Amino acid sequence: MKRTCPLLIMLIGISAILLHPCSAGNQEQGIRLPGARAVIDAYKYPSIQAAFDALPDEGGVVSLPPGTFEISEPLRVSKGDVLIKGAGTATHIKNVNTEGKSALILQHSSAGDNRKSELWRIRLTDFRITGNEKSGHGIECRRINEIFIDGVTVSYHGGDGIQLYFCYEDPRICNSLITYNKKTGLNAIGCHDVVVSANQFEENNDALRFTDGFNLCMTGNCLDDHLGNGVVIENTYGSVVSGNMIEECKGIAIVLDRDCYGIALSPT
Repeated sequence: MKRTCPLLIMLIGISAILLHPCSAGNQEQGIRLPGARAVIDAYKYPSIQAAFDALPDEGGVVSLPPGTFEISEPLRVSKGDVLIKGAGTATHIKNVNTEGKSALILQHSSAGDNRKSELWRIRLTDFRITGNEKSGHGIECRRINEIFIDGVTVSYHGGDGIQLYFCYEDPRICNSLITYNKKTGLNAIGCHDVVVSANQFEENNDALRFTDGFNLCMTGNCLDDHLGNGVVIENTYGSVVSGNMIEECKGIAIVLDRDCYGIALSPT
């Protein structure tokens, strides 16, 4: 009987491993997907603002680690096509400013107040942001089209919890907890085609204000114990408020004021 040389068997085995697709992938770790940009890990930066500043003009992702991060000046995001994501409520941004400054401001770098100073497509998700009675707004969005906020806790701010200022195209506020803010939980000014769904509002002044806008779709939210009114809709048309729970507001549950028409209200 002929015997196979042990050395030959070993060489064949090594060749098979080297030719295996997984091994080839390991050899090509230095190759990246064309067009891809790396995720910005804020853990590796001296501050959250430094991580935001590292975003390229084309946008990208900033990953926030767990931890409590005190800020005394507003965090600013000035680029579009951006995703900012945390580690759930374990990521806590705490605004200690007592001069009425907001915690997080999303705004074009020009800070202009016209259609040329708009940004597109910013998403905020999975973190907690708090303030104090002398701080400003929690999240201030100025002329951001297709702003998407989901899974965010916004509490204890001296101003509005979330303010949308002429975020004209398709804002979406979903699955978030908006509580204990001194002014309005969600204040939408000059917005269009807005979805507000499956949020919990508690003990803000007013829960939601929708002013000078069009086409609010507010469904499936829970509003409880507000110090002012529940929902205030003013100078708008073509909106639906349906299937919300509104309980124990000191003011009025739903207010329609100043040139409202085409508003559908159903069991609440």
